[in-house]
Parts: sequence; structure tokens; C-alpha cells
Amino acid sequence: MLDVVIVGGGVSGLYAAYLLQQKGLKVQVIEGSARLGGRLQTIYTPEGHPVDLGGQWIAPQHTRLLNWIKVHRIPIHPTYTTGANLLITRNRRRRYHGSIPRLSALALLDLGWGLARLKRMARHVSPQSPWQISRPAWDEISLATWMRKQFYTKEARKTFAVGLSTVLGCEPEEVSLWHTLFYIQSAGSLEVLIQTQGGAQEMKFSQGAQTLVETLSSQVSWVIDEPVRRIIWERRRVQVYTTKHHYDARVVLLAIPPALTGHIGFEPPLPPSYSQLAQHMPMGSVTKVVALYDKPFWREEGLSGHILRLEGGVRVTFDTSPADGSYGQITGFGVGPNARSLLRLSPEERQAYYEAELHSLFGVRPQRLYYKVWAEEPLIGGCYAGYFTPGGWRYFGESMRRSLPPLYWCGTERSSTWAGYIEGAMAAAEQATEDLLQVI
Repeated sequence: MLDVVIVGGGVSGLYAAYLLQQKGLKVQVIEGSARLGGRLQTIYTPEGHPVDLGGQWIAPQHTRLLNWIKVHRIPIHPTYTTGANLLITRNRRRRYHGSIPRLSALALLDLGWGLARLKRMARHVSPQSPWQISRPAWDEISLATWMRKQFYTKEARKTFAVGLSTVLGCEPEEVSLWHTLFYIQSAGSLEVLIQTQGGAQEMKFSQGAQTLVETLSSQVSWVIDEPVRRIIWERRRVQVYTTKHHYDARVVLLAIPPALTGHIGFEPPLPPSYSQLAQHMPMGSVTKVVALYDKPFWREEGLSGHILRLEGGVRVTFDTSPADGSYGQITGFGVGPNARSLLRLSPEERQAYYEAELHSLFGVRPQRLYYKVWAEEPLIGGCYAGYFTPGGWRYFGESMRRSLPPLYWCGTERSSTWAGYIEGAMAAAEQATEDLLQVI
């Protein structure tokens, strides 16, 4: 009999397996898809250039991740930020520096007041227990509802919507205001979420995020292509049935997004607050687009490659070229109504659309372009992470954080720090293994 079966071979599951094996436990990771890594996925161009279609960035505040990177000598380098950023509206292109775009005077004041108020409001949320809601009305409305009351200018409202939807991975009308405030608090501040230098996008994996997955998986026992279909759980034993095998263990750790819990049959059934969690925490829906060029030509024009765009399908871009600038790479994010409408199109139509988008933004057609719609991944369901709709934290938040021995959970959504990021996945693994070790 195994000590622990871990369902899910993403960063959180692999890191939890490593931590448990370090304590001498017999652990097996079971991944349902054909690859490890979860929401991290690196592919390679015919020339051998790494392309990250999933998570890739590292903040200086990501202490767990940076420690692992240091110990395992994983190469990373700073995201390129030299030069001017671009704000693109329907009629104009404006250069600006820093994290706040160059808006009209009234819109800039409007945006500044809104951001300042949002930061003050976030202080009312405890990342450790966000289900304890000190301002109930804030969990009863969406972020969009708050935006309509807060911002007086259309320009400020649009700018805010693009920035926050890119950060959250969902649209303002989908996510609760309270979850937005939690997300800010879990990272420490709004500034670190939206900044590149000193913030969430400061560094990236030089050879792709797959290097992290490889160092994690090399130290644990894992299988792939085995979706878990049924879990029979008793007080001192669990039986895990996949499409291929049956595993006996003392406990099971589910390292999957809450939205995927409903894909597994539990015997006996989970309590309602646990089973219904999957219905109230959907996955985000962002399309990641990566374009490659023979060189980062925008730098010659004094541009950083960072674009904030108020219209269109690709709203935000970053320069993710290699450290030596030997070729150019732009990473963009498809958010907003236009990007969502593309999900109804064929893959070929989406490819053509995004190629035209990047051509329009940078004036040069990409040599290669790749995109990833994470909502098409059946065993992930979306990206970047799950989010609570109004009322979600109040009624299901505590169940998301509480284990149900012998059932335990981890994953970036369940972290009190840096939820939605690689760091959050590692933090959640640490917390889950700590809880598990107290009883096993």
C-alpha cells in the first residue's frame, strides 16, 4: 500500500510529492493527460527556441520558486523593459514609461483614484481566511459592477478593465469584487501584480518553464495518461481507480483545480459544500499568443515591446526574447469580448486572426506564431486559475481550504499567498503536506 496518491502532475502535485518523499513516505503521482506540468507547457520551434504557452514568470517575491531555481541551477533572465511602452486606443498610439499609461488628464486622475480606492479596500481581506467577510456587500457584486460606479471616464474604465482582466485571467463581469481584493492581498499589493520590474513579470525561464517541471519530476514517481475516475474513501484507506489501474493508499492528495473535482466520482459522495465548490469556481479564459521574429526590431525604435491596447483581441504584450536578443519573441494575451468571440472559430481561423493582430501591432508579420486556448484542455479547463463568482468565498471558501481526511487538496487556487501563480502552487503544496503529515 502506498502512503499517498497524488492526483495531478502539475507544479503543486509534483512539489508535494517531492516534499513527502523527503519525509520518507511512499508516494505516487497520477497525471491524467499525456504530459506533466499542468498549466506550464513549453514547446519548441523547429529552430529549437522555447515557447512557453503557460506560466513562465517569476517575481522577486517568489521565494520558494527562486530557492528551487537556485538549488537546481535553472537559468532565468529579466524580462526586457528598456524603452517606451505603448498605449493603443482606437485612434492613437501613445508612448509612456512605467506601469500607468499616458491617458488624458481627467482619465488619469479617474484611474488613479480608482486604483487607490481598490488598494484601500483590499486591506479588509485576510488572505488566510477570506471567507470571513467583513464587507458582505463586496462579495455580492462583480468587479464590473464596482467599476461602473467607480470610474467616470470611459478611457479609465477601459484601461482598468484590460489590466485587471489580464491579471485575473477572466473578465470583470465574471469575478466577484471580493475575489479581486483577495487576489491583490495574496500577492501583497496591486503594484506587484501589474508591474514588470519588481513585480510579477520581472523574470522568466531562459530555456522554458519545462526546465522547472523536469527538475521536479526527476525526483518523484509518476505516471501519465491515467485519468482518475473514482475514489473510494474510508477513514484509514483510499482506493483510487484510473482508466488503467487501481491504487491503494492511506491518503489521497488532489492537486487539481477545484472546477475539476466534479470529473471524479467519490464514494461516499463529498459533502455538498465540497462538491458544489466546482460549480462556483470556474476557470479563467485567456488565450496566450507567442510570436517570433528574426530579431527584436522594436528595440531599435526605442520600444520595450510592452503594449496596452484598449480595443482588439490581443490587449497586452511583453518582450519575452532571449537574454542575448538573438531573436525576437513577443508574448501577448487575448482577453476581452473579441478574444472570447474567437473561441467559436476554428483553430485555423484563430491562427489567421492572431497573425493579423500581431502584424497590426508591430508592423511586421511574425515568422512563427503559436497560441494556446487553455479552455480546450479537458483536464485543466482554463487559465490562469479558478476564480470565485459573487457569493463564492462566503459559502465555499472555507471548504476550499479545509482538508477532509483522508482527502487533501492543493493547487494554486488554494494558496493564501500568490494565488494563481507558480509560487502559489508551491505554497499550497507546502501547506497541504504539512496538514497531511500531522495525521499520517
